[in-house]
Amino acid sequence: MLDFQNISIYRKGEKVLDHFNLKAPDGVILALLGEDKEAKSMLLKAASGGEKPEEGQIYMDGISIYEEGRNAYCNFGYMSKEYGFYNLLKVEEYYELFLSLYKVGGRYRSRRIEEVLEMLEMTQYKKTFIGELPIDTFPFLYLGKAILQEPEWLLMDDPFDNMSVTARKKMIGILLSLHEKGTSMIINTSMYPEMMGFITDVVVIEEGKNLTFGPVEEVYAEALCKSPVRMHILAQMEKALEVLKENHLVDRVTVDGDDVIFRFNGGEKEEAELLTDLVASGALIHNYMRDLANIEEIFRR
Repeated sequence: MLDFQNISIYRKGEKVLDHFNLKAPDGVILALLGEDKEAKSMLLKAASGGEKPEEGQIYMDGISIYEEGRNAYCNFGYMSKEYGFYNLLKVEEYYELFLSLYKVGGRYRSRRIEEVLEMLEMTQYKKTFIGELPIDTFPFLYLGKAILQEPEWLLMDDPFDNMSVTARKKMIGILLSLHEKGTSMIINTSMYPEMMGFITDVVVIEEGKNLTFGPVEEVYAEALCKSPVRMHILAQMEKALEVLKENHLVDRVTVDGDDVIFRFNGGEKEEAELLTDLVASGALIHNYMRDLANIEEIFRR
């Protein structure tokens, strides 16, 4: 388990992370959601060892990563937003450099480089200078650097940014393969449609705090309940508004032309009862649906 306890990080006198808490169990593919980009990036940097918080601790299986020092950081592979390449090195030499930093040598070093390049479908570029690589290979080359030492946790800061749908799907396939082999992941990302079957858990971060955390299905179900209802009324608008006013589960009612928008805080049974009351009142309802708002927007309301 990766346990973030009361993490606070300051920048220019402002709190980027404000007593942030999160317990991420082994085996997750956890997406960091929310508009608070700096907080999400700092959280990953702190876990990678690149940024020690002013307050709080990060524990891996009960041991502080800061007290254990360098050995703890070997358990993490970190993929930042900015790629760091040496254009005059060949791909093989680039990977050899980083494996040497982890004190990895001999036959295992060569074998591991072969394994990573095969996983990335980049074996043909082994002897190619990095400066001569196609630009669309850079995210995969950088991912390879992050997984060379076979980390237990992979930390990725916006890895899908500016990727095509095809490239995202390829990246997701590689990450799923790593996950099947036991790698846990925390990823700062937007929720692209193809990621719904990939992410296992989500945490929504706003103003440096954890707004909500849990399995993706549960969080989205909660978000759907918080999402506003839009109802189109063809006749008897006043009667529909009377029913809504009398229902204690309804709030924030607004009228937009022939549409009524409101928050409904009940479950499916209560929602069915509300619809029954609306029809019984004589209101002629043409459409009733949830606004499919962005999940981050829902939890900021």
